[in-house]
Amino acid sequence: MALLPRCAATASIGALLSLCFVPLFGCGEDDVQSVTEPNEPDGGGSTDTAPLYAVETLVFGDQGSFSYVHLLPSLETQDTVRLDSAREFAQFAPADPVGGDIVVVDGDTPELTRFAISDQLAWGEGGTLSFAQYSSTALDTPIYVSPERAYTAFEAMNFAIWNPTELTLNGEILAPEGMPRTRGATSELSVARGYSHTLRGDTLFQPYYWADIGFDLYSDVSQISVIDTQANAVKGVLDVPCPHLHITSQDEDGNVYFSNGQGSIAAAVKLASEPKNCFVRINAGEEQVDPSSLVHFADLTEGREASNLFYVGNGLALFSVYHAERDRPDIDIAGIQVSANYHLWTLDLESGQAQLMEGIDFGGGQFTSFRIDERVFVAIPAGDYSSTEVYEVLENGQAEKRFDTEGWAFKMFRVR
Repeated sequence: MALLPRCAATASIGALLSLCFVPLFGCGEDDVQSVTEPNEPDGGGSTDTAPLYAVETLVFGDQGSFSYVHLLPSLETQDTVRLDSAREFAQFAPADPVGGDIVVVDGDTPELTRFAISDQLAWGEGGTLSFAQYSSTALDTPIYVSPERAYTAFEAMNFAIWNPTELTLNGEILAPEGMPRTRGATSELSVARGYSHTLRGDTLFQPYYWADIGFDLYSDVSQISVIDTQANAVKGVLDVPCPHLHITSQDEDGNVYFSNGQGSIAAAVKLASEPKNCFVRINAGEEQVDPSSLVHFADLTEGREASNLFYVGNGLALFSVYHAERDRPDIDIAGIQVSANYHLWTLDLESGQAQLMEGIDFGGGQFTSFRIDERVFVAIPAGDYSSTEVYEVLENGQAEKRFDTEGWAFKMFRVR
């Protein structure tokens, strides 16, 4: 049975999410909302054409943590996706689709490897790229900008530039000016890269936040780095009056939404001194945060704290709400982080009306969401992150169960 990661046991699930996706954390970075929508560049790669999807899960146990990439012919309703049918990788080893192939980050070393997948689901190595000149530790999840360009973070705020097709290094983007490494009266809060990002045209929006060593306490200010991907240069840094800016998504018009991840909920519930959680928007065609877009989740949920806003479509977004009324009154921060009393809500962005989402049950707080083939899927973990239920979100805002997985599902994508 899957166990909580070692870092989460000694620190918090905030460390799991905020670190199990950024190689800054010892297990491997949002809190997971994998709310990420990985780009799927064309070019190169496998010549096989059968539809192929991947679900990646993370499992923790006495022998350490392991990532499993499960290959599926479809994302329709099916039986439980089990570990014995997957390819295993050590530690946190995020995978992404590139030109019909799969690129997997090594969980132990600063390397990544490209794999071709045959119609018979055989894995064939297509080359390995080392980032040893930039880092001595395992890599963060890459950002794929185009078939010929990707960014991989190192030292928290710098990026190495590389070519996913040719597997070559092509320079770097240095940390943006005006973004400190630490915050707080005694510099007790350190910078971390938000798990999610949004590429709108040639402009990349990447959030950053500041947290304590256990990813329990957060600064009341986050920042967004605005990067010109043609010039490979930072154009500006934006201040946002929200903690733990970690999750991003974009609507049909080009409006980009930013919210906190799950890790900052617990302290906001238990400590009056901690900032309340919120989300903001950068409007289509603009590169500044719209100050009128600031919304605190508690104003939508009868005072409950929430996280992980994700845009679904047709003016509808979803987010995860912690229902403290279901938990014991004396629960502490660590207990809230691994509580099974979170539930998805939907939000009509035009009317501001929020409500409990139909078709799912309560679960763990760090859900992940994915847009694949114009469909939206959400993966709801168990409170202890030992298993995950995967749902498809329908146009009416309801959810339908597709399958279960063993472990914590943090990635889903179409391979080809």
